[in-house]
Amino acid sequence: MNSSSQLVDWMQHAWPQARGDAPDATAGAALRALVRRAILEGVVPPGARLPSSRALAAALGLARNTVVPVYEQLEAEGYVVAGRGSGTYACRIAPDMLRAPAMEGTAPRTDHRGAPPRLSVRGARYRSDPVHAFWTRQPFCPGQIDVHLFPLKTWNRLQHRLLRQLDRAQLDAGEPGGAPALRDAIAGHLRATRGVRCRPEQIILSDGTAESIDLVARLMCNPGDTAIIEDPGYWTATHVLAGHGLRLDPRPVDAHGLPVPSMRRGAPVPRLVYLTPSNQFPTGGVMPLARRLAWLHYAAEHGTLLLEDDYDSEYRYEGSPFPSLQGLDTAGRVIYLGTFSKTIYPGVRIAYVVVPQGLEHVFAEASADFYGDGDHFVQLVLAAFIHEGHYRAHVRNLRREYAARRGALLHALQEELRPQMADGRLRISSGARGVYVTLALPAWVDDRAVARAAISGGVTAIPLSMYTQRVDWRGLILSFAATSAMQIPMLVERLAAALRPALDGAGTIAQTAPAASGSSRASAA
Repeated sequence: MNSSSQLVDWMQHAWPQARGDAPDATAGAALRALVRRAILEGVVPPGARLPSSRALAAALGLARNTVVPVYEQLEAEGYVVAGRGSGTYACRIAPDMLRAPAMEGTAPRTDHRGAPPRLSVRGARYRSDPVHAFWTRQPFCPGQIDVHLFPLKTWNRLQHRLLRQLDRAQLDAGEPGGAPALRDAIAGHLRATRGVRCRPEQIILSDGTAESIDLVARLMCNPGDTAIIEDPGYWTATHVLAGHGLRLDPRPVDAHGLPVPSMRRGAPVPRLVYLTPSNQFPTGGVMPLARRLAWLHYAAEHGTLLLEDDYDSEYRYEGSPFPSLQGLDTAGRVIYLGTFSKTIYPGVRIAYVVVPQGLEHVFAEASADFYGDGDHFVQLVLAAFIHEGHYRAHVRNLRREYAARRGALLHALQEELRPQMADGRLRISSGARGVYVTLALPAWVDDRAVARAAISGGVTAIPLSMYTQRVDWRGLILSFAATSAMQIPMLVERLAAALRPALDGAGTIAQTAPAASGSSRASAA
């Protein structure tokens, strides 16, 4: 039996199953997949003649004008060669050389013959980081908010209004740096609430704080530059800066954030310092005015950039907020970061960078080139939301609700773990701001083991040690933003069940974490 007849017999047998495996595919697509399979599996040897389009159509009960385009497509793909008046032949390349990913009309392959491509050193380091094991999206997990608190009716009304006004210009890529209307709204909001001194042109929109830090590192730092970071500090900032080849210099924070270093003779001058002065993450310390001014003097003297991440600055439950570091800067050494993910909703994907004067155009153009300009329509909706006063009212409501949740969490912790708090084995080290509470544990407690026990009980508690570099601090970080006050007592009971065994039998322990400030309920840790 020649190869042409052999293929016809094989295809007559395989055709019903091929149609059944891909019921949504056209007959032509299913036939292409089947002929490819015959060539790849060696049913048709390399260089063998295929049946004519007329013969194959008759054998399968298809129209000839279904088969002809199949042969033409397979020739274009290199599976077959059409001779002039002498028929169509399978490619002479060995079948193993032709193997390719599954195409239309084929069932997914389940036989994995090789390992996936190897990750880079950076990729492997990211994948192996133990923080992923604790990020379980259960109650108290950081990074979540309660979307039911968002004024969706107001947001939808603004969207509908802007959709009716939409013109073709708004369908374009947009202006580098983001929608001018939103940049203007953010500039006005920051001037009024955070004391930031800027023009709208200095606002560069991004998809998130990580992208903002990436843009700053890309444009302002060289591989090998030194970057001072807080220890403990923001996990994402650490990894983004390290990914750009900066030499990280972790410095321990105290109750007032990151102290200004004394420069030793011959020590490298840092190109950049990453700071969270208004709400240090994760200890909750607030940097006083004297230290802020000292950092600005240090930056001006050494030519260092200060990257101010104004983390959760909207949420302060006692006293008046401190002005931003940027608002005190007269030398243009501060780059200010902010985001809407904690106040609007995480999926809005809008953050921003406030850059010093003279850098507006390069940052705007680089942002557009490397990351795009974001969703122009959503930016316009947010601009209207801010300009019309809805954002400020929404933040007031959030602050009121989150204050109640924070109070419920502190009360529940005191009720459930009173003995451990009374003798110093367990302390609250975060202040009256942000959407999380940090519990400081004794140095001999394995906070990761406690966190794993909490997760098995349905509560996420992120170990403080996940955010440390050189300091040896232990604790648990609990976010209350996505958990109602009514749910908190029951969840704290579960957390306490994981904590008590770890703290059982301990006496008063001197802690190594910094004392909290700004809260009468917080004590030294």
